[in-house]
Amino acid sequence: MGIFNNLTCFLISIPSLLSLKQIIFPENHLLQRLFTPSLAQTYEALYQENGVKVLKGASIQNLEVGSNGHVAAVRLQDGSAVEADTVIIGIGAKPAVSPFERVGLNTNVGGIQVDGLFRASIPGIFAIGDVAAFPLKMYDRIARVEHVDHARRSAQHCVKALLSAQTGMYDYLPYFYSRVFEYEGSARKVWWQFFGDNVGETIEIGNFDPKIVTFWIDSGTLKGVLLESGSPEEFQLLPQLARSQPIVDKSKLQSASSVEEALDIARASLPSEAAV
Repeated sequence: MGIFNNLTCFLISIPSLLSLKQIIFPENHLLQRLFTPSLAQTYEALYQENGVKVLKGASIQNLEVGSNGHVAAVRLQDGSAVEADTVIIGIGAKPAVSPFERVGLNTNVGGIQVDGLFRASIPGIFAIGDVAAFPLKMYDRIARVEHVDHARRSAQHCVKALLSAQTGMYDYLPYFYSRVFEYEGSARKVWWQFFGDNVGETIEIGNFDPKIVTFWIDSGTLKGVLLESGSPEEFQLLPQLARSQPIVDKSKLQSASSVEEALDIARASLPSEAAV
């Protein structure tokens, strides 16, 4: 069986269902828009330990059909072929915004530009969810966010603005998560969460047995954090860190001997009101 997947983020419990054999994607490493190379290498090794071959930097030319009318192989751009009896395609989505050019498009992020109440430039027109290019208030930039959490929250905020004339601007903290090999009978249930912005240099603590934490730090300020296999209390700390953006001592973080110690160091950097 072959699987072609550009996104690779949510194809994680499939091995239990379909005996997944191979993942093919065009980037240099897994989930390139978020993972650091070393973090990606850790997850790629996990796939391989579970019998899944990872083929990186490969592009698909076409699918080939056998004499029975079913898929038989995936032909790559280099001419090689991967045998497959089932192909799952995860290529993401691009907002179809061309019919709404008069509304006001942000070509930098490919969405309909709105304000903090999701109002477009023409009165009476609103845009929410993946298609909306909205002000990411805490980072002072326009962004599109492709995630179910934002889709729900943006819809709620927009409806409240329409029904209650609220004037509060949308203040969203970027959040992503994934469950890896989390299925009944799994020897190891792996679950990571990320909050914040993945900009700046990174500090990675832990050996993935089972935990690992990665901090993104820009000019001494903690911008984002990803935690694997944390406790409920540890996961609750992540949005506090990402939203507060505290100044952290990089040398202390780098010298932490465990994920728990690193999180304690980060927690100690929070303002007193946020650390409660």
